[in-house]
Amino acid sequence: MMMTTSKTMKTRESNTSSSSSLTSSLTSSFFPTRGGRASSSSSSMRTKAIDPQVALAVAQQNLSLALVLGAEGVLNSQRMPSDFIGRPDLPKLAPGIAGCATAFALINSDNDVVTPIGLAVGALACLYVIKIEFDRLNETKDDPLDWPGPKVFPGGLLVFGLLQFLTNAQGFVREM
Repeated sequence: MMMTTSKTMKTRESNTSSSSSLTSSLTSSFFPTRGGRASSSSSSMRTKAIDPQVALAVAQQNLSLALVLGAEGVLNSQRMPSDFIGRPDLPKLAPGIAGCATAFALINSDNDVVTPIGLAVGALACLYVIKIEFDRLNETKDDPLDWPGPKVFPGGLLVFGLLQFLTNAQGFVREM
């Protein structure tokens, strides 16, 4: 009984090590590092820099915020009457959308100088989005008969902007 248990444990250990190497090889093939850099510990990467995969995630989230802002602005400005208080104003949203898209491009440049600038631009763009959506949330009248109500879009985008600001700011602090 004892021999089968130790044999089973050895089999599990070998399976675990082979499955972890399989997982890492699959992960590296599906999610390559930015700039083609190796993710091994022997690479000459700065230890203080933001992880390339984290930078890629932050950049993609900036682009997602820009796309969601643009789509919501276009769709709701067409759907809502022109005199509706709290209707998205595309010219006001344009700097936030452009800032998030610029941050995406700068962070994805994989440059030690430009990436922190992209994170700072993303944080500033998110602060602008937070301000615009907060003002829009406060302007919008609550309608108890309309669920989830007209405040759902500005409220949701306010939270999305806040979370993305925190992501950019954390990446910037880590980069510095």
